[in-house]
Amino acid sequence: MKNRPTGFWQALEAVPGTAAVDAEWKDRFGNDYGTAKAFIRPNGKLASSHPCMVQRGCGCEHEVVAHDQEDIVAVCRCERGCETFALQRSDIVVYELDRPALDTALAKVFGLIEETDAGTDLPGTTRLGVYSPYAGYRFPVYLAIQIEPDDFNEALDGLLGRNGTPFILLSPTRELCSAKAEKRLTDKRSGFVPLSENVGLGTKRKFRLVHPLDDILAHFLSSNLPSPKEGDSMVFFPTPPDATWRDVSIRFKDGHTVSVKAKTAGGVFNYTQMGMANKKNGDPTLQWGLLKVFADERGVLDWTSNKADRKNQKRRELLAANLRDFFRIEGDPFRLTDDGKGWQALFLISPDE
Repeated sequence: MKNRPTGFWQALEAVPGTAAVDAEWKDRFGNDYGTAKAFIRPNGKLASSHPCMVQRGCGCEHEVVAHDQEDIVAVCRCERGCETFALQRSDIVVYELDRPALDTALAKVFGLIEETDAGTDLPGTTRLGVYSPYAGYRFPVYLAIQIEPDDFNEALDGLLGRNGTPFILLSPTRELCSAKAEKRLTDKRSGFVPLSENVGLGTKRKFRLVHPLDDILAHFLSSNLPSPKEGDSMVFFPTPPDATWRDVSIRFKDGHTVSVKAKTAGGVFNYTQMGMANKKNGDPTLQWGLLKVFADERGVLDWTSNKADRKNQKRRELLAANLRDFFRIEGDPFRLTDDGKGWQALFLISPDE
């Protein structure tokens, strides 16, 4: 009993139903007990058995016998028949894992977008939230706490069957995730993260990452995000997930190149890298030309401009689509002017100076 692995994450995969008396949790948590106990809470029940507390005893569960409120004992029922020992009522209070608190703390340390409904129909499995490293990229994150390999594989079957897109699966340790199970995840461009190797206990129901998040998810990200530069086609721009059109600024450096910024992300790109090159001859498209007009007009194009043209209506729609593809920000990047006679860019755009 004393040689088994101890620790917060190991305990979650060892206690049936993640509910036990304090003595059991204390033994399973080991040195983590002081901070780990913040994640367990009384469930209102009293235990019918208690771990053997006899020095060099049998190590089996003892039956709890309550003669009255003040006279409670633990009786050995195994062949060794070690000593009966007295218990306090507080000794037989059952503590369960505070799963909502655990899920919330994990969502926070991984920087997830939390959702209102975290439940799933899979036993021991919750959806913690959504991981969104960049605008346009959202991956659900699940936590599966199981004790038996078959139960873990059943949860994995359910998640693979329910998700048509890649997801991230967290588990207390990698003990139950076989090489075959991990390959099944990899084949679906999904990822597995054993928490015992990547997340440490903090204080006050908080966790800390043992490694940088980008390192923890390096393989998953490389499988699901485009390379920053891929030939001459449109490049990947790392728009922050919470960016809006009003966070975007575009400044022309010359007729073919712009300096772009969206919150913390930025760079210099030409019209090809922004997906606005003519596929036949490689020249800038009419949409790139219209973007330049918006820059020259300081973001507002109406009928007072000498560049006004009825054909700009369709070109503006195509330009909006080009910009959405590049930044992956939802919604129209343009709006009607207040008098309804022109269009105004929601982002900041300026000409070269």
